[in-house]
Amino acid sequence: MFYDLCKDIAQAVEKAVSGLVGKPEASMTIKMGADGTITEKMDKVAEDAALCVLEKKSVSIKLISEELGEKIIGKPEFTLLLDPIDGTFNASHNIPFFCISIAIGDSDLSDIWYGYVRNLVNRDTYTAEKGKGAFLNNKKIHVSYTSKISEMSIVSYIHSYSNKKVKRIRVLGSAALELCYVASGVFDAFIDVRKMLRVTDMAAGKLIVEEAG
Repeated sequence: MFYDLCKDIAQAVEKAVSGLVGKPEASMTIKMGADGTITEKMDKVAEDAALCVLEKKSVSIKLISEELGEKIIGKPEFTLLLDPIDGTFNASHNIPFFCISIAIGDSDLSDIWYGYVRNLVNRDTYTAEKGKGAFLNNKKIHVSYTSKISEMSIVSYIHSYSNKKVKRIRVLGSAALELCYVASGVFDAFIDVRKMLRVTDMAAGKLIVEEAG
């Protein structure tokens, strides 16, 4: 049930924003989002496409989205956390690394049951259901076994960890996808000390990493 719903939302978002990728108008400021950051045109178009799918399907949920904030649809059976475009800067500047992130859990978010992250460039799809493992395109994935800091390749907004140097550092600009790269063993760790990550950024990716070991 959750996979099909998430897939339908992702496909609608991908179609809606396809004409905006790399276009100057994509980064046009529309309003201030519910999270206190600006909402750009691409964010709004993506969120509207997702909302349209949910309303057409008559799904009874509490929706929490980066731009909209909270919206009740019907009599909520679960909560859906949505980041319609994670990596808006990348998308609007035609940098091929951005995604949609969806997490599903209970009403107070004390428990996340399902995570879905779809790369909107190459359509790689990461999924996880609590207690059932994590998958990339339906193939099971596992985190890296590297534990020695000097051998680690990490995604990080700092250049050292506990005063120790790592092997290599990358910052790709989409936290949800970066977490999925950790889940699939491409990177060994993700570190962000900016205190800027929001629950919509990381809820799906966090579950996927946990289910990947």
